[in-house]
Amino acid sequence: MTHTLDCDVAIIGGGMVGTSLASLLAASQPQLRIALIEAQPFAQADELHFQSSFDARSTALSYGTATILRELGLWETLQQHITPIAQVHVSDRGHFLGGVIDAKENNLDAVGYVIENAWLGNVLLAHVQAQKNIQCFTSSTVTALTPQQDCALLNVQTDAQHFFIKTSLAVIADGGDSPLRAALGIGTQTRAYGQTAIITNVEFSEPHCGVAYERFTADGPVALLPLGESNNAQQSALVWTLPAAEADEILKLHDAEFLVRLQERFGFRVGHFTRVAKRFAYPLQLVLAEEQIRSHIVLLGNAAHFLHPVAGQGFNLALRDCVCLVETLRDAIALHQSPGDLSVLQAYLRKQALDQQLTIEFSDKLVRLFSNDQLPLIALRHLGLLSLESIPFIKNQFIAQTMGTAGRQFRWKLPEENPVNPGGDTVMDSHLHGNDDQAINNTDYDVVIVGAGLVGASLACAIAQTDAAQHLRIAVIESNHHVQQFSGEQFDPRVVALTHASQSLLTNIGCWDGIVAQRVCAYREMKVWDGEGTAAIEFDCADVQQRHLGHIVENSVIVNQLRARMSALPNIHLIQPAAVVDVVPAEPAFPRVRIALDNGAEITASLVMAADGATSRVRELAAFATREWDYDQQAIITTVRTERPHEFTAWQRFMHTGPLAFLPLQHQGDAHQCSIVWSADDELAQELIALDDAAFCARITSAFESRLGRVTACDKRYAIPLRQRHATSYIQPGIALVGDAAHNIHPLAGQGVNLGLLDVIALVQEIERALQRGIPLADYSILRRYQRQRLASNLGMMSAMEAFKRLFGSRSLAVNWLRNTGMRRLNSISAIKKIIINTALGVS
Repeated sequence: MTHTLDCDVAIIGGGMVGTSLASLLAASQPQLRIALIEAQPFAQADELHFQSSFDARSTALSYGTATILRELGLWETLQQHITPIAQVHVSDRGHFLGGVIDAKENNLDAVGYVIENAWLGNVLLAHVQAQKNIQCFTSSTVTALTPQQDCALLNVQTDAQHFFIKTSLAVIADGGDSPLRAALGIGTQTRAYGQTAIITNVEFSEPHCGVAYERFTADGPVALLPLGESNNAQQSALVWTLPAAEADEILKLHDAEFLVRLQERFGFRVGHFTRVAKRFAYPLQLVLAEEQIRSHIVLLGNAAHFLHPVAGQGFNLALRDCVCLVETLRDAIALHQSPGDLSVLQAYLRKQALDQQLTIEFSDKLVRLFSNDQLPLIALRHLGLLSLESIPFIKNQFIAQTMGTAGRQFRWKLPEENPVNPGGDTVMDSHLHGNDDQAINNTDYDVVIVGAGLVGASLACAIAQTDAAQHLRIAVIESNHHVQQFSGEQFDPRVVALTHASQSLLTNIGCWDGIVAQRVCAYREMKVWDGEGTAAIEFDCADVQQRHLGHIVENSVIVNQLRARMSALPNIHLIQPAAVVDVVPAEPAFPRVRIALDNGAEITASLVMAADGATSRVRELAAFATREWDYDQQAIITTVRTERPHEFTAWQRFMHTGPLAFLPLQHQGDAHQCSIVWSADDELAQELIALDDAAFCARITSAFESRLGRVTACDKRYAIPLRQRHATSYIQPGIALVGDAAHNIHPLAGQGVNLGLLDVIALVQEIERALQRGIPLADYSILRRYQRQRLASNLGMMSAMEAFKRLFGSRSLAVNWLRNTGMRRLNSISAIKKIIINTALGVS
């Protein structure tokens, strides 16, 4: 008779991910009944039966992974057979630039560690077998997994018997070709790289000194990871990525021929290659499960995301997924929730989605950028490697991602004191959880937008006029008492360079015709040059068959038209003036966001969007983490009159003290006025602000090299301190950051507002999609999709602008030569210029 076993968590797959999760769960929640099911028999897990082998496969453990294994109490045992990585050397074959990540520079014992898979598996398995609350089923196959109303039912087959396991949570960790994932009908998104990884170990003539090498070639990366328990050891694990056809050819070579080909590809950084172990080959592709969770089911490890090995992130990401899942289950169990409840698993995915997204994008973009010999990508590689050496921010981001320390910090262990009172009830935070009946002027909305500036007002109009959103109640909260009014006599000091994508949004909202009727200036060309050299780049709208590259528009013109459009939409309620004084995010017990205002009112919403600028109060109150730093510069803005007409051209000169931009304006046919943005070091900025008008006009004429003749007049000058800021996540339950509230960028490319409007486009598309499909606005998947579209893209643009700022701010002769050479070469290749123009226009 077939019998049924009960457990709390069943883990299908007893590899490194499955045993890691079992160990973490047992340590965090010793009361849980855990089943670990593995199709293969377990090896004997003890030191006597472990023999290090030259043919053994290895894994690179990140610094973050080592921290988790230390907390688990396994590190002392693992250290018997690990190799610390003292330094990571990143280089591009055939080019002189490279980057180095050094443990000592970062005050660390090691950047990471290399360990034989067999030893890591041995230690994890021994730990699992020692836990009383883990029952192991080896040589056992799960032939079917059936979700039920309150559990998952596993059909288990062994050589001798057949039985069922009933579990609250089934964890599928059975590898990249997961048969259970396929059986459940969970599809995958696949990107084939057309490459094969040859994995083996090699010996060479020089000691490795604890250095790991990542050598990028046109055909794919070559990685060497140090092995041996001493820095004087002379062997490393090799991961050699090649086009599939070439990999097949190289696999057939005799050892001596193989080493010759490797020497040609890698060079002599470790001396001569002398020996190679047994070779393994793996076709490479990025495989992402279209679903990671279902009620009572979660996918982990390669079953959820199978990555290119270029950055060694696969196991490290999987372990962070495990820790996040354990942390989430711990919190759920404390609230008496079932481990398999869909809401619990959604909370896990919500917490871990950003880490997954950044790691997957990091690995994918790295291999696609460096495995290509097209000229634009070579230029990007040069810039990236130069940035890695010379720009602390970019280097720190790269280091954090490589070392697995870029994500959130986990608290997966049991707390020292149980957060329950003697009566057994959970102690809850009482902050702003008062009786709803006592709230003053309590009003419920579907959507609340905080900030009625350019981005916030655009967002409100774009949502409100969507066909599917006509029934929504939308509130827009603005703290300022007055709206900046458009003056037809003088130009506003603050202007925006709108891209085609931004123009399309304003057209769809119904504002563009009104903006054009007030005052705009289209520009047809852009001229950029290096003030410290001789190189220049010119962009022309004719190169991409467009009538213009964009429009320069005063902020007040846009905002006034948006305000007029808002007042014409009956489902928008403007609350002004009112400031947000408290925010309570949504939670399972009350799935609406609560906002307290300074006038005593409290309003609630299914969805709150913070568009309240760079110093966002909502971001602060909701405790969004940010990465930010001062540039020690100020942007001086004003309007100037020039001796010669501006030629409907945007001009920008880069200087080591900061860029100077002239943006064309026009009034009743007069083309002699420009809005200027002069980003200058603090000391220079203060000096320029203190000058009288005549002296300032003379200084700016000189700085601009008299490209438009003399500057004959200027309006009042304003100085704005420059600071870069980026939220590490744009979303929380029921809350999204938009525009400058999410990302504040250096103004050198005029992309700040355009990035914010791209946020608006993405968020509105997701809201419209949800409404059409009947998905509640409180569903977190809406915000996850928005963040997936925008966070990596914004971060890429911000990193590029940071790189340009540092690149052109350097007075190094080598950097000067590189940027001038690059600019001249770029200006001569029309195909690359078209790509840049279309990307900037937002039409690519």
